[in-house]
Amino acid sequence: MVESKHRLVVADAGPLIAFARLDLLALLPEMFGTLIVPETVLNECLHVPTRPDARVIQQAMDAGLLDIHHDQAVVAEDWPPALGAGELAAICLAKTLDCPVLMDDKLARRVAVSMGLRIIGTAGVLVRAKQQTRIEAVAPLLHTLQASGYHLAPDLLEHILQLAGEQK
Repeated sequence: MVESKHRLVVADAGPLIAFARLDLLALLPEMFGTLIVPETVLNECLHVPTRPDARVIQQAMDAGLLDIHHDQAVVAEDWPPALGAGELAAICLAKTLDCPVLMDDKLARRVAVSMGLRIIGTAGVLVRAKQQTRIEAVAPLLHTLQASGYHLAPDLLEHILQLAGEQK
């Protein structure tokens, strides 16, 4: 498990979009220090600039909450073909900086772990935020994300709520 306070963390698009949808994007630098976003990830997040989450991410960037890094040249031939460009950029940058990576995609998480990276996902951040009394409850936030198309397997949702002390 990732420690609650780091100097920096690299973020992938999924968690950025999730926290933007929850209007909790400012929580990430509060909890982790510098929030580094590869340029490819930022472009994925802002691809449709009129989306509400894209506007929130743009505002966070304008406010200096996101530290945008230019992508490194990566030879992708050894990477799983299903790994997205943003995930690849986030993993490579986290490896270069020797810092944790914030990501939710299952395949990307497996690749990151195989490279020795520390990972944390959206749900893990929410559980940690509740433990630190930065938020009151995890369940309503996860339900909001699910209503906006964020997928959580039922058993995973149950496990997260158990970790958050919100199991029925």
